[in-house]
Amino acid sequence: MPVYRVYQHSKKKSYQAVPVGFSLGAFLASFLWAAANNLWGKAFLLFMGFLMLGGAAVVGALLNSPMLMLAAIAGIALLPLWAGTQGQQWYCDKLEKEGYQLVKRINTQSATNAINSAKRSDKVAEENVKHSKQPKQEGPRFGKDFRDIRDNSAAGSNQPPPQDFSARPWKKGR
Repeated sequence: MPVYRVYQHSKKKSYQAVPVGFSLGAFLASFLWAAANNLWGKAFLLFMGFLMLGGAAVVGALLNSPMLMLAAIAGIALLPLWAGTQGQQWYCDKLEKEGYQLVKRINTQSATNAINSAKRSDKVAEENVKHSKQPKQEGPRFGKDFRDIRDNSAAGSNQPPPQDFSARPWKKGR
């Protein structure tokens, strides 16, 4: 079952699902796939790479240089492989630059199912926030607060921190 990364735009409230792994479209169509996904810099690099390596193969054939021709053909074969392995990551980086944030990674059959699952979990989280009496925390929070690890106390507890926590060993005598 494929894994999808689900991104949500904070202002538009829109979702995008991107599959994780090899991109067959980027492998088969390289610079056309990049241009279709508005990855103009990558599309330009791939197009120029194909032109230059194609030109090198032609020059190698005209000069009867098998090493130049084989190196150019190998480069032409490796460019789509590079695009296929990195294509999904390029698209994820583009989404993050546009203001999307990763909200979920999920195993599911399709991108639509991944987006619907993210929407459901977002609704459940909103309902839990409405029913809880604690104020909503800003930003994502993963795992324990550093105080939990430091002194085995609950986050927000009124226990004083350990004495050496605020120590400044580089400022001796003050």
